[in-house]
Amino acid sequence: MKTSTSYERAAMPQGTAAVLDTRTVENANANLLTVLQPGLSVLDVGCGSGTITKGIAKYAGKVTGIDRSEELISLAKVNPGNVTFELGDILDYQPAEKFDIITTARTLQWIANPYTVIKKMVSLLKPKGLLCVLDYNHEAIRWDPAPPQSMLDFYAAFLKWREDAGMDNAIADHVIDLVHVQALKLTVTQQDEYAERGMENWDTHISLWKKVAETRGNQLVADGYITEAARLHTIAEYDVWAKEEAKSMRLYLKATHATF
Repeated sequence: MKTSTSYERAAMPQGTAAVLDTRTVENANANLLTVLQPGLSVLDVGCGSGTITKGIAKYAGKVTGIDRSEELISLAKVNPGNVTFELGDILDYQPAEKFDIITTARTLQWIANPYTVIKKMVSLLKPKGLLCVLDYNHEAIRWDPAPPQSMLDFYAAFLKWREDAGMDNAIADHVIDLVHVQALKLTVTQQDEYAERGMENWDTHISLWKKVAETRGNQLVADGYITEAARLHTIAEYDVWAKEEAKSMRLYLKATHATF
């Protein structure tokens, strides 16, 4: 198998924005709605194409988004509104001022050294500043009924591909262990992404893993975890299942808020 690094595997493949652009602070980062206030400065780490970040600006003061994807930051800078977008790695980021709130959503799942990143984010907080982490436990996904075996095999390969690069497939449940020693106050809430047939945006939700197979799947093929034939077969079978059989899907998502 190809020995690509976690940094390489985490790179957002072309087409990722199609998924990211469906997310808003209200439908995909609602944990922030309880803590955002006018006048507060906010840093969004791993901001992607900026749709959530721009939404944050409606509720807060000065907002900055940072991401290492040149493609996604370019998209974010189209009609940026009141948000400043920075291209770069958070570990190298040296802002002129610290922040009241730092948020990172669905980002630590792609990092092999999450503790280092958390320490860096904490160092950029003002005294008694708030760190908000939202992320998945990929091991706890629930489909009803089970998808085709081809997708189950693809999903197992996807988790193995991530694990082999040092990524934590259950990071949502481990964030608290990474922050509790330093934190003054901790709040953990379940924020599962759940959809069932008939609900608004059902098609977008259930087609997520088809999109993953279409985009991330190419990386799995390149790294030798699946064949191209298996990838295409997975896409075709899952598409039929999603349209004809799927009843619901729950993605395990947890928010950890820590005051420092």
